[in-house]
Amino acid sequence: MPMLPINSTVELGHRALFHTRVPPRGTGSRIISLRLQRRSRAPSCISRDNLSQWQNTRRASTTASANAISDHEFLLFRDLVTRVGPKPRIEDSRRDATPSNTSFNAADTRIAAPSTDDPVERLPDPLRRALEALRRRDTERLILHLQHIVHLSEAELRGLAASLPRTTFTEFLRSLDPLCVARDVDPTGHAHITTGVYQMLSMESVVDDWGVRQIYSRLLRCMLVLGGALKASGQALQVEEYIYLLRCAGAASDPAGAKLIWDELRYTQSDWRHGEVFTEFVSARFLARPLYTGHDKIRRMVIPRNLHRSRLRLTWRQVGRLDRLRFNTRLKRLRFGLSKDLDHAEDLMRRMRKKGSPRRMLSIFLEDGYRISESLLCALMVAYGRAGSLRFVGSRILNAYFGIRMRRLTYTEAHDSDSNKAEIDHVPFRIRPTVRLMQAVVETYGSNGEIAIAFQLLDHISKTYHITIPLSIWQDLLEWTYIMGSSAVSAAWKEAKMYSKIPHSSSVEMIWNAMASAPYHIQPGFDQYNIIIRSLLGRHKFGAFLPLMRDAVHIYNAQCREYEEAVLEYVQMIRDGARISEVVSRYERARFRKAKMHHDIQLWCRKFLSDVRSFDSANPLAVIAVPDFIRDFGPFIPNPARYRTATGYVSLYDPARERPIQFISGEVPMAIPMKHKTNWIYQTVKPKRFGVLSENSLAGKSTISRFELVTLLTSTSRRPSFRKFIAPDRPPYYRKRNRKMNPKKNPEAKRSESTKESSYDDDDDYF
Repeated sequence: MPMLPINSTVELGHRALFHTRVPPRGTGSRIISLRLQRRSRAPSCISRDNLSQWQNTRRASTTASANAISDHEFLLFRDLVTRVGPKPRIEDSRRDATPSNTSFNAADTRIAAPSTDDPVERLPDPLRRALEALRRRDTERLILHLQHIVHLSEAELRGLAASLPRTTFTEFLRSLDPLCVARDVDPTGHAHITTGVYQMLSMESVVDDWGVRQIYSRLLRCMLVLGGALKASGQALQVEEYIYLLRCAGAASDPAGAKLIWDELRYTQSDWRHGEVFTEFVSARFLARPLYTGHDKIRRMVIPRNLHRSRLRLTWRQVGRLDRLRFNTRLKRLRFGLSKDLDHAEDLMRRMRKKGSPRRMLSIFLEDGYRISESLLCALMVAYGRAGSLRFVGSRILNAYFGIRMRRLTYTEAHDSDSNKAEIDHVPFRIRPTVRLMQAVVETYGSNGEIAIAFQLLDHISKTYHITIPLSIWQDLLEWTYIMGSSAVSAAWKEAKMYSKIPHSSSVEMIWNAMASAPYHIQPGFDQYNIIIRSLLGRHKFGAFLPLMRDAVHIYNAQCREYEEAVLEYVQMIRDGARISEVVSRYERARFRKAKMHHDIQLWCRKFLSDVRSFDSANPLAVIAVPDFIRDFGPFIPNPARYRTATGYVSLYDPARERPIQFISGEVPMAIPMKHKTNWIYQTVKPKRFGVLSENSLAGKSTISRFELVTLLTSTSRRPSFRKFIAPDRPPYYRKRNRKMNPKKNPEAKRSESTKESSYDDDDDYF
């Protein structure tokens, strides 16, 4: 391509700017647009001869006054400003056109002519589709096409990274922000997927063996491959792009990966000292956001075994009993919450039990002169809470920055005998508290078993600063109270002689009453009903949970109506031959919520029937209450319904309803470190992983053309062979000596690679 004359910049406009002075790679879009605006304001261009003549004139007039302008300078300046040549005429195929400026040659005219070929059409097919999804802001399709791009060879990836504009690559990573993906793509939303939900609903295609959403693991892999291709092409990542990488590492529950990304940022970027970047690193390093642990509070819980030798001292007998308790609970939770970087079973919170890391981060932040923000302080509060440093949180963060002074930093500390003094005082603050501080307070103190202090702080912040406590914070407080009062967690605190960490059995009900009464008047949702009903069933208050259960069933019926509307819209979209991601996302979210609610209600029914005890044949509980309960909640009762009476067990089978089939889908081998006498050994265990064939699961990925509309409206499974009725004489969950349910011989029970594919990609319905 021939070089343009310097004095032709005026005629060619903005296009010649990229030929005369190409901006360096990595220049932001704002800088490029600013340069274009500045050059467009000056219509003339100064040639080298004029520039040297103007400099000689200035040197010759040094004796003149600084404010005086000679006639020669004025004429030269006017000549430079008013010297605008005529624009070239572009050839038109419909008529002959003669260029008005003969100084331009054919090469210059060809450069000025617009190209008729779309450069996007010349790109490879996956990249072209990804760009189209990016233009439509379709994040779901963008992730799908990027998964095809990352499987290209290194040379092809390097060429694609070099051909893409730098701002387009930044827009790619901005669209893949895990916070946006969780809002627009992830159908599970803010739901906590337990091991029971994982097995009963057949969610292997959504959650991996470690309890992490697979969409974030694939997203992290895609972003790392794209970043590596960009660096191989000779470019560098920007600071903003490192923020998205840190968030993605946190969403994938990979604190070690977040630390590697942070180290690379510090070594490759000179201007990395930004408060937002530091906040994202602290959040990813200590899994401060609920998304980073899959909204699972059990993984974020502080246990006395992790506080040993850092906050307290336990005897060797106590350590042995706590290890045995940890071993027993691990068998039920499979690999959920374990670190992926180690060969043996170690909880993620085990690496966060020491206070040295957050202390070093805070000292570096203060020494370098960062701007203190509320988001950073909340992330540091959670980081210190992982190590159990509640005194530091109360004195150095809440008191020093938010103006909240507590008389007792922990519940076990002695307080003033004067009962008229308030537990919390209000002092001048540097940063005004908001809802974000409320979330950090509940996370920090709730994970350490300080439920009373967490509630007092919430009430103080709400009344002092007139902030309404949202429903999500009430949900967090209810969950932490229920978890700390569970049998396994309370047994651990009892073994450590820390009885103040165990809430009263009626604490969940007290928080529920406070939430629903004045001055808050919060309308509870299904998740809140789930916590209070589980608590009442655990306390055997059968008469109190029935009205609440009926209210929860009304919410489930509303969700069923929403699911039916989503199914009809989804089917109509497919019949029209269209592909609308909003419709697909609505269908998948409604499908998951319906299956999850049905599973929770079925657990309540199973818990009630298993806890019924009657030693009198005339007891109204077994004679009247249980039959009425089975009749009222028939669709959620396990089939067959089995409960105990004074003379034995009663089993009621309904042949008109489906009978779920439970089978062993595989084993989960783990090496759990245990102390044997004076040495540490790895005890290998292989807990069973179960699967269930049911119409209320999320199994299968078959196209909806294989199902009738009635089947789609009444069930959530997409597996054609789920409707299997079993004879009443067979046991409800048979898995031994059943060749049909053998995972080695039956493809339905085998966890093949096809079941690990994303069940939320419905390309089979459109292509």
